[in-house]
Amino acid sequence: PGASRNRFAYNEAGQVRIRAGLPIYECNSRCRCGAECPNRVVQRGIRYDLCIFRTGDGRGWGVRTLQRIRKNSFVMEYVGEIITSEEAERRGQVYDRQGATYLFDLDYVEDVYTVDAAHYGNISHFVNHSCDPNLQVYNVFIENLDQRLPRIALFATRPIRAGEELTFDYNMHVDPVDAESTRMDSNFGLVGGSLGGSPRARGRIECKCGAASCRKFLF
Repeated sequence: PGASRNRFAYNEAGQVRIRAGLPIYECNSRCRCGAECPNRVVQRGIRYDLCIFRTGDGRGWGVRTLQRIRKNSFVMEYVGEIITSEEAERRGQVYDRQGATYLFDLDYVEDVYTVDAAHYGNISHFVNHSCDPNLQVYNVFIENLDQRLPRIALFATRPIRAGEELTFDYNMHVDPVDAESTRMDSNFGLVGGSLGGSPRARGRIECKCGAASCRKFLF
């Protein structure tokens, strides 16, 4: 982190301590530290017992945690196939007709690549949207420093109870608290809009998250 002029992202317990919007640079194969280095968190993978379940309110499948999760802890990485934004636009039209949302724009600096979790991925494929989520997206760089290709890591925004459903905001916008954070504007689902990072709306999708602060529509 010092070499990249960024703050050390984690405390001794592996909890993120920088604000959302700032990049996380973890140690990698060129570092002399070992696997237990406190700056190796996302690369260790999922550390909690998670469970896929069928929701009862029409939201399809969801993910809940079987263990208590501490605030600011890494929970999972959004994993999928990396494709160009042009290919994502084509696939997005197909997914729209299916009512599915699997595309995540990698628009940390520019809208060039997208992660598609429809065919390749992990349990993050099943995480639902909420307008009041308990997970926050961070852009993470480990072996790769190409800012067009960050890894998408989900951290807990608050303590999460065992048995609670995990959610993140599919249309998250980070407040521009400083110059660095204005570069992050994560959009999930309907991809392929302007270079500013906003998804191109093909039709409004009703939100069923049930949060008191629900915006009523996903996009």
